[in-house]
Amino acid sequence: MKILKRNYEHRNLILFLIFSLVYLQAIYSLSQGQTLLNISSIKSFFGHHYLIFILTLITLFMVVNIKKQSDKVLLLCLALITGKNFIMLATSFNKLILGLNFIYLIFAFYFFVTWELEIAKASYNPMFAKNDLEKGTRFHLKGRVENADGTEGFDVLVTNIDQNSCFALVQNPLAQQFIAGLDTRGNYRLSAVYEGTKFTHLAELTSTYDQGIGLNLMREKTPIALLNWSDLYKVCLERGLFE
Repeated sequence: MKILKRNYEHRNLILFLIFSLVYLQAIYSLSQGQTLLNISSIKSFFGHHYLIFILTLITLFMVVNIKKQSDKVLLLCLALITGKNFIMLATSFNKLILGLNFIYLIFAFYFFVTWELEIAKASYNPMFAKNDLEKGTRFHLKGRVENADGTEGFDVLVTNIDQNSCFALVQNPLAQQFIAGLDTRGNYRLSAVYEGTKFTHLAELTSTYDQGIGLNLMREKTPIALLNWSDLYKVCLERGLFE
C-alpha cells in the first residue's frame, strides 16, 4: 500500500517514537549521574540498549508504512521503553524520573490507542488482496469520484467503508496507470446512489493499493436536504453490510 497523506496523529506518533529514544537516553544519563550530551554516556547508552534501538527502528518503519501488525509492534516497543525507564528508577530512586515516567506512560497510552484507531480506518483496509482473481465486495455499491468542482470523474466500486473513510476499486480498464495520474493534492467529491437515495461527501486521497484508492471524508457543512457518506455508513450498518 502506498500512503499519499499522513494526518497529524500519524506524524506526531513518528516524532514521539524518535523522542522516546531521546527520553530513554536522558533517563539513562540521569540514573548514571552524567549529562545528557556526554559522548561517553551516549556510547554507553547505545551499547546497553541496542535491542530497543533496533526495535524502535522497526516500529518506525511499520508505522510510516502503516503495516497491519504495526499496533502490536508499537505496543511492544513502548512497553519495553517504559519498563526500562522504571527499571532504571528502581536502581536509583529519583522523584524527577518517577514523575517523568508517569507523564511518558500517559502519552504512550494515548498514542497507542489513537494508532489502533488509525490503522483500522477503511481507507487503509481494502478488504481484498492483489492476487485475488475477482475483487468484489459483500454488496455491490457503485459510486463516483469527481473533482470538487464536478468537472471530471470516474466510477468506483466501494470495498470498505466506515464513519470517516472508505476504500474503492477504480472502474477503469487501466486502473493502475489511471490512479498514478490522479492529483494527490486535490479534493474530490464522492457520490453514490443506494436504494434510490443519493449520498455525497467531500474527500481527499490518502492511499492507493493495486487497483483501488483510499479516501478520507472531510468535514463540511451539508445541507439538511442532502445525505453524506457518514449517513451511508449508518445505512450499511443497519443493513448488516459492514461490521
